[in-house]
Amino acid sequence: MHLALVCLLLLGVLEVSGAPNADEIKYLPGLSKQPSFKHYSGYFSVADNKHLHYWFVESQKDPAGSPVVLWLNGGPGCSSLDGLLTEHGPFLIQDDGATLEYNPYAWNKIANVLYLESPAGVGFSYSDDQKYTTNDTEVATNNYLALKEFFRLFPEFSKNEFFLTGESYGGIYIPTLAEIVMEDSSINLQGIAVGNGLSSYELNDNSLVYFAYYHGLLGTSLWNDLQTFCCKDGACNFYDNQDVNCSTSLYAVQNIVYNSGLNMYNLYAPCAGGIYAKKSRKKYLSDTFLQQFNLVDIFIHEHNERVVNLPTVYC
Repeated sequence: MHLALVCLLLLGVLEVSGAPNADEIKYLPGLSKQPSFKHYSGYFSVADNKHLHYWFVESQKDPAGSPVVLWLNGGPGCSSLDGLLTEHGPFLIQDDGATLEYNPYAWNKIANVLYLESPAGVGFSYSDDQKYTTNDTEVATNNYLALKEFFRLFPEFSKNEFFLTGESYGGIYIPTLAEIVMEDSSINLQGIAVGNGLSSYELNDNSLVYFAYYHGLLGTSLWNDLQTFCCKDGACNFYDNQDVNCSTSLYAVQNIVYNSGLNMYNLYAPCAGGIYAKKSRKKYLSDTFLQQFNLVDIFIHEHNERVVNLPTVYC
């Protein structure tokens, strides 16, 4: 009887003792020294036989007392490992594509951070039936189910302060998820944060043109065309303008912003391997832009094309 009671108590302790050992990362290639904090990688099974990949890094300061932060990159369709390995994670990929360096500004200096690849089909997340069509409501539900699974697997963090954070299409992901989480009193939600968030496609598309122009990306000819074909009586519509000439000019803007090889989240940062642009874009780009990034050589000597060594989707 006494032995049975001891066994039951031990089982109870094991159930709440914490993190799954099988998911703990014991060795990470690319680091000169392995981290002093624990980190984990695995899957949360959610609805409809979907499995969302996660990478969880414990706080370097005080895991038990530090808040838990969920991070979602946007897209939609961008991996949250981009946030982990190129933005605010504890280690950042270097230009050689193989080396990791510790990030002095890592969020896990003061927080436990959960990076979740969502929805299924993004990164290492997958669906058993390989059907990946989804919508914002389904994504929010599955993200919530992933959180419930996280706190089941890591019960030692269930009482910690909890924050939802993201960027870009996280402007949709985070509020829709928060609406569900707020109804669950078992999750100690304290706040949300969204950086550079998408809240309206109309605002996004209209602001993109001004962003490009005031950062010197657009030449005078293209800007004049935009003013002529997309604007009337002092008001511009760069979102759903039906003018064919306006659409052509807007395509040129999007081509410059999205396809010229620049990191639009940090235009003035150096690009690993240089940047590539087609000769046909020269007439659209401002002279200041060409001089600043030394693109003239690329346009004149087309055979001397330089490409980015490390293709990256910035999300």
